[in-house]
Amino acid sequence: MADMTFDAVIAGGGNKALLLAMYLTKYAGMSVGIFERRHEIGGGLATEEISAPGFRGNTHASIILPWYYAPVWRDFPEFWEYGAQWDQYLCAGGAVFRNNNSCLAMYSQKQDPTQERTAKEIARFSEKDAEKWLKLWKVCLSDEYQRVNADMIFNPWEWKAAPEYMERQVAVYPLALEAGFDPDSLIMAATPIRAVREWFDSPEVQYCILRTMVSFACDVSDQSLGTYTLGMSGTLPTIGYARGGTHQIAHAAHQVLVQNGCKFFTHAEVAKVIIENGTATGIRLTDGSEIKANKIVVTAGLSPWQLVDLMGRDVIGEKIARRVDNLSTNNIGNLMWYSFALHEAPKYEAESFNPSIHETMWLGLAESSDPEHVVRECKWAKMGMLPPIEEYNPVVWCHSLVDPSYAPPGKHVAQNEMQGPRASDLTEREWLKLKTKFAQDLVSVWGKHAPNMNWDNIIGVDTNSPYDCLRMKNLAPHGNFSGIDHSSWQFFENRPTPELANHRTPVKNLYCTGGCWHVGGEASANQSYNCYKIIASDMGLGKPWEEPGKEEPDSLVQEVRNAIQRARDSFRRNP
Repeated sequence: MADMTFDAVIAGGGNKALLLAMYLTKYAGMSVGIFERRHEIGGGLATEEISAPGFRGNTHASIILPWYYAPVWRDFPEFWEYGAQWDQYLCAGGAVFRNNNSCLAMYSQKQDPTQERTAKEIARFSEKDAEKWLKLWKVCLSDEYQRVNADMIFNPWEWKAAPEYMERQVAVYPLALEAGFDPDSLIMAATPIRAVREWFDSPEVQYCILRTMVSFACDVSDQSLGTYTLGMSGTLPTIGYARGGTHQIAHAAHQVLVQNGCKFFTHAEVAKVIIENGTATGIRLTDGSEIKANKIVVTAGLSPWQLVDLMGRDVIGEKIARRVDNLSTNNIGNLMWYSFALHEAPKYEAESFNPSIHETMWLGLAESSDPEHVVRECKWAKMGMLPPIEEYNPVVWCHSLVDPSYAPPGKHVAQNEMQGPRASDLTEREWLKLKTKFAQDLVSVWGKHAPNMNWDNIIGVDTNSPYDCLRMKNLAPHGNFSGIDHSSWQFFENRPTPELANHRTPVKNLYCTGGCWHVGGEASANQSYNCYKIIASDMGLGKPWEEPGKEEPDSLVQEVRNAIQRARDSFRRNP
């Protein structure tokens, strides 16, 4: 006899599980049990006091884009008020260049909706690039482009074969062509650095785009990512963060789920999926407990390797199992992710060039604007090594500049990101040594750009690395924050494998989703929403996207625009 019974049993309690459960409870009317190995739910939606008491930092997800929760804000209007709130700095991205103390500030969509202010900064380096940036942004704001963006993100891959999806893509083509961004066969086959060198003249613009590509776990020398680079270029002004910390999003989901009757079980590690006559009927926990699933079992947030273990190689099939064995994790996405408690926020010498650079969320610290620095950093990362200090290209941010909840009054917390080795590339002893050395080297690099960034200003530091990411079992054994590489052969319909990409498994009523699925290893709702679309279509469940007024993609486009307007209305920037 089962110890407990639910309609839907979810293995994993991270953000993918929570957001999927919201749909299963409200729109499918199912009783749902979530079983999580760790001591709390939320997974990568994690905010902790880590660098010093009272100083809060995000230990995993930090970038939040305005589309991340579009369907959830639409289908659960209370989600925003419960704490899933999005905001932006004055500048969304940019870089400071030490060799001449110049900088390029890319103003946020919240503060610079037309991008004319950004274009003026670009014009200081290239008037031609400034004009082209405005043309690109016009395309990105268009209904045609926004519809395709929603199509690509919030639909299972198999749905995209329908004619209407192709028709909407075709509608974008003349707009891109008129703006000077012809997505021809060369661009589609090109590397990101090849693409940006065709589009823009100034290395400053090239550098900012490429550094952002790295933050989305892309190797800038990886072929066939040219058109993806175009989308990432238009993403730069939309980079934002979660008010109060990304864990607030988990709190918001929890509040919705409690009201809808969902049950949560922590310290409850799943050992096996119970399969009877080719159908998933429940799960077995490591303590021997058996949980019955009347309708479905979902692995949500678990890695493909965990899925194989829970099912068994003989059940999932040798072809899929071998493809999972050979998933790539040594490319980009193994992060040195430190958090610093500070007496005062960094003050950059480049502020004399543009004072706005002081309040930039995704700020690259560059020796010069030569984009080859980014190329070489990627090469070192693929070798499982930190680059020489002269090739450091860290990104830094300081959430306490715009959100006082991150630090005590009058103090600040800053964080950084830079590529490092995989957890599996070094021993524990080697990691302890490297983490200390990186802290010293990072502060020395940071101090060359911001002289007040020295150890007298630092109250405490948390040295988060790929090795520390192993606390999240779905990121083991390598500690790659995106789970698997965003390589051209592990994107889109191949992520994680063609057989699993549409969230089904070879076993009836067993579904799967997570950061190793399309779009990638971010903390958005898209993997959960797409998984629910498959489940709902297979089982004849409630389909909110078919309700009047929720027609897609237009309703999703509108929710993205609503999020930007809410940020303007709710969180006004102090002068």
